[in-house]
Amino acid sequence: MAIEKMIMLNIVGHIADIDKVSKSLVLSGCVQPVDAMQELNTTDFTVKTTEDNLDALLDVCYIRPYANSRNLSELEKAMEKIRSLCPKSKGIKIKAEELISDFSELSDAIMNLEKTLGQKYEVLQNKVSERNNILETLKHLQFLKGLDISFEELNNLKYMDCRIMKISSENMKKLRNNYENIPSIASTIYEHKDYHIIMAFTPYILLPEADRIYNSLNCEIIPLSVKEKGTPKEIINSLNSKLNDINKEIQNLESELDKEINDNKNQIYILEKSLELEVKSNFIKDHMASTNEFFYFSGWVPKRLVGKVKKSIEDSKDKLIITEKEAHEVSSNIVVPTSLRNNFIVRPFESMVHMYAVPSYGELDPTIFLGLSYMLLFGAMFGDVGQGLIFTLVGILLLKKMNRPNLGGVLFRLGISSTIFGFAYGSIFGFEEFPHFIQEAFGVEEMPHFFIRPMDNIMETLIYGVMIGCILLVVSYIYSLINNFRKRDLENGVFGKDGLVGFIFFLSLLAFIITTYLKINLLPNGIWFSIFGVSLLLMLFKEPLANLILGKRPLYSEGKTDYYVEGGFGIIETLISLFSNTVSFIRVGAFALNHVGLFMAFTALAKMMNGMGSVFMYVLGNIVILGLEGLIVFIQGLRLEYYELFSKYFEGEGEVFESIKVTGVA
Repeated sequence: MAIEKMIMLNIVGHIADIDKVSKSLVLSGCVQPVDAMQELNTTDFTVKTTEDNLDALLDVCYIRPYANSRNLSELEKAMEKIRSLCPKSKGIKIKAEELISDFSELSDAIMNLEKTLGQKYEVLQNKVSERNNILETLKHLQFLKGLDISFEELNNLKYMDCRIMKISSENMKKLRNNYENIPSIASTIYEHKDYHIIMAFTPYILLPEADRIYNSLNCEIIPLSVKEKGTPKEIINSLNSKLNDINKEIQNLESELDKEINDNKNQIYILEKSLELEVKSNFIKDHMASTNEFFYFSGWVPKRLVGKVKKSIEDSKDKLIITEKEAHEVSSNIVVPTSLRNNFIVRPFESMVHMYAVPSYGELDPTIFLGLSYMLLFGAMFGDVGQGLIFTLVGILLLKKMNRPNLGGVLFRLGISSTIFGFAYGSIFGFEEFPHFIQEAFGVEEMPHFFIRPMDNIMETLIYGVMIGCILLVVSYIYSLINNFRKRDLENGVFGKDGLVGFIFFLSLLAFIITTYLKINLLPNGIWFSIFGVSLLLMLFKEPLANLILGKRPLYSEGKTDYYVEGGFGIIETLISLFSNTVSFIRVGAFALNHVGLFMAFTALAKMMNGMGSVFMYVLGNIVILGLEGLIVFIQGLRLEYYELFSKYFEGEGEVFESIKVTGVA
């Protein structure tokens, strides 16, 4: 339940083995490459000075970034074309041994398959295009099927142009009113309420003037590229016969193509994953350095997986020089990536941590605190047995059926928390009283509860919300102290508002308020106010005090006046934020009350109705509470986590560990 320990793995090998090693590293699925030149330039790339390593050490003088000459763009295009023809592969698992490692073999296999499938697909598309042209022609010929005229004669007119046009009914009226001004013989051959189909004969010499008129009337020429001879009716019969033949051909071609794809389904998946391996391998190589004889690789590996990586390159192990370095031994210029590893209880909440930021490698992992505190806050604000079980079931559905492990896992856990608090509050689907038949059978009116009923204990509910907040803030201070200790940050860790002095100030203030409220004379007021005053002064003088202890000069990084003006406002901001941080948790109790109050409103509406109307109102009330209030409580819980808690201890300046791997390969 922490941030995984990282190891910088340095590998030196003969240039002839670069392809094999890079692919083995990808298949291990545990390596995030680092720019090897950066490692070498910062002298972090160390190799033991032994006789076996002498050649590699001498050759390092001629080091340069590895120049990868392998262009995969043509193969990627070909593979993309193959993918477009094939249905998405589901449930196929292959072993690493089935992948094609030889680039020439992979290239030939992809190009040959693309050519085979492409040719079949091209023939199919030509037939589909031919069918579409016939369908388009048949659609236009329907307007002419009543004409007893040969298309051959129309196409071979010597002095006249013949065209068929579509014109709106409104423009058809204009055409008729100006018929004497049109140098054409135009006749309607099909009529619709919105448009007319006309056949127009125009002398070639007068065609420009006729075109101008027809264009002004927005006439749409209907193309008829008919090669068949005969009347429209004869041509329609001929094209229908031809269409039937083409449909049969298309059906046969589709069957052949589908068979080809199904026969090669596994092979296509192997080629796809082999190409992915090649691409990822190139990515690894792009981060390498090389000479004429050797290659140099650097990459981050989780400490627990170093053995797995070494096993993946076992075949070449005798030809490689492998060294390991702990994260703290690496130059500060290189950012150590962060990989979160938590148990199954809080693992889904890692996504919520990443929504805010990525923890730095040296920070405490906030996931366990976020997960447990968020479940506590959500349950306290949305405590109901029935509605909690609904969230639990939705979470299971998202987990099992929709493959949403993060959202499903979070909802499942929040549902359980809500159910537990529902028992604490004695609420099932908003009801706090048993139905009449249960009351009569068992003589019990109210549902049992093992804590309090929020609406019957309003002030206590609000106080409990603030108490929960104070406990969570104490844990936040502890997290902040540990993080600052890890960074060796004396200024903020000891004297800062979220450091030791700030923690003492917060605890003292809490103790003073509680003892005053309970009328317990723990310490004289003078001592209390002395503690408050000293704490605030230490926070004000945090920079010069820290520099004085560490022996740093100058004591101030800026002018004294600017420092104290800014520090004074900082103290005011600290007091205000401390008050607002604590009071913000009053919303925990407020939403617990709101949850009950909202259902009471729907209950009042339900009692005004009878029969099914009353049942409908109760169901509607639960739907609104589950959807609307559930969303609001979810957001408010996040707000408390991010703004009141994370702001005290979580910097989130890390980078996610992203290993290079091929998915779907065992």
